[in-house]
Amino acid sequence: MTLVRDAMIQVEPLSPNDPIFVALQAMRKQRLPFVPVVRSDGTLYGLVTEGDLVRLIYRATRESGESVPHWIRGAGRQVLLVQSVKEVVTRELDTIGPDIPLEDAAELMVRNHRKVLPVVADGRPIGYLMRSAVVDHLIGE
Repeated sequence: MTLVRDAMIQVEPLSPNDPIFVALQAMRKQRLPFVPVVRSDGTLYGLVTEGDLVRLIYRATRESGESVPHWIRGAGRQVLLVQSVKEVVTRELDTIGPDIPLEDAAELMVRNHRKVLPVVADGRPIGYLMRSAVVDHLIGE
């Protein structure tokens, strides 16, 4: 039986006060659609996802009526250096333990429409389970 620990990955976390630009860089560097945000005591604060960033841009364009938010164009990009990830992070998360069968994790992901689950032990994240890894393990790759 395959367990969550067998399919989870390690991801370098950010802190809640890191700028959004750092989250964008981390996602690109690690080629992931999310980056975890962890408090200084090691507990999970949330995840910044591509969806969070799309919503941020969508809200900005809808409020201003522009097709591209002013803060993304030209010098306005500097805002990404000062606006922190805690302003866009997803806080309502499902988590899972490392010794849970992968099939149970898959069920949780499907039921709650999750693409990634933080794997938590003793209140601290120890890895992350991506939906793509679940598929790979369930089909034997």
